[in-house]
Amino acid sequence: MTQTGYRLGHLAMLVEGMLDGDESVTITGVASLEEAEDGHISYLSDSEMSAQAENCGASAVIVPAGVKLEKKPIIVTEEPRLAFSKVLELFAPQRRLPQGIDPRAHIGGNVSVGENVGIGPGAFVADNVIIGNNVIIHPLAYVGYEVTIGDDCELFPHTYLGDRVVVGDRVLVHAGAVLGSDGFGYHSDEQGHHKIPQIGTVIVGDDVEIGANSTVDRATISATRIGSGTKIDDGVHVAHNVVIGQNCLLCGQVGIAGSAKIGNNVMMGGQVGINDHISICDDVIIGGGAEVYGDIDQPGVYSGVPARPHRENLRNLALQHRIPKLLERIEELEAKVAELEGRAD
Repeated sequence: MTQTGYRLGHLAMLVEGMLDGDESVTITGVASLEEAEDGHISYLSDSEMSAQAENCGASAVIVPAGVKLEKKPIIVTEEPRLAFSKVLELFAPQRRLPQGIDPRAHIGGNVSVGENVGIGPGAFVADNVIIGNNVIIHPLAYVGYEVTIGDDCELFPHTYLGDRVVVGDRVLVHAGAVLGSDGFGYHSDEQGHHKIPQIGTVIVGDDVEIGANSTVDRATISATRIGSGTKIDDGVHVAHNVVIGQNCLLCGQVGIAGSAKIGNNVMMGGQVGINDHISICDDVIIGGGAEVYGDIDQPGVYSGVPARPHRENLRNLALQHRIPKLLERIEELEAKVAELEGRAD
C-alpha cells in the first residue's frame, strides 16, 4: 500500500487475476462504472457493457475473461464480482469491538469464553453459555441460557438468541434478528386457543448469515435447523420445526410455515410463501411472489400462484391474457346461435 492507496499490481495478486496494463497505477477507492472517478477501480460482469467500462472515469477495471479495454488497465478474472468484493474489503474494513468484555455487559455464571472475544456494553449473556474464539457480541445483544456459539461469529446489536440455541462457526446474525423465539403452536377448541409449549431449539450450521429482523422459531420438541452455507435476507420468517438444507438463498420477506423441509441449494425470491409440512428437493429455484402449496420433487425453476414449473406458468399466463377476447368471441357466437334459433321458429 502507498500513502494514498494500493498499487494495481498488488490488487491483481490479491484477487488472483491477470493484469493487463501498468501495475504502478495507484488505486485510492472503489466505485460503480456509473460513479467511478480517477483513482477508482470498478468491475465489469458482462462483456456487453465493455463500451461503458471503456469510457467510465475509473483508473482500472476488473473484467471477465475475453474482455479487453484500450484506454485503461484491466485485471482479468473468471469471477469479476467476487474479485471486486475482495477489493471492497480493503477500502471498507470492518471495525471490531475492542477485545475483552466491557464492564457494562452482563455475563452469567459458568460461561466459557474463547480467545480474542469482544462483548460490548449492554450485552446480556446468560448462564452456562459457551462462546468460541474470535466472537464479537455487539452492544445490547441477548444470548440466552445454555447457548453455544462457534468460532468467528458476530452478533449485531439487538439480536436475540433464545435458550439452548446452537450456532456454528463463522455465523453472522444481523441487527434485530431473533433465533429461538417460540413457535406459533396452539390447540383450538370451543374455549379458545391453547398454547402448546415450544421446548425445542434452533441449530444453525457453519457459514450462515441471517439478515436484519429475520426470525427463526424454535421447534416444538426437537430443532429447527438451518444448514451450513445458507444465507437469509432481511425480514424472513422461518417457522418451528422447519429444516433448511445447505447453501440455500432466501430473499427478503420469504415465509416458510411449520415443519416444511427444504433441500440443498434452494433459492427463493422475495415474498415466496411455503406451506406447512411440505418438502422441496435439492436444486430448486422459486421465483419471487410464488406460493408453494405442495411438494416439489423435481429440480428446476418454479413460479406463480400456486407455484408450478416456470415455463408452464408462463404459458398459463399467456392463456389468461386471451380470456377477454375468448369471452367476446363466445358472446358473438351465442348471439348468432340465438339469431339462428329465432329464424328457425
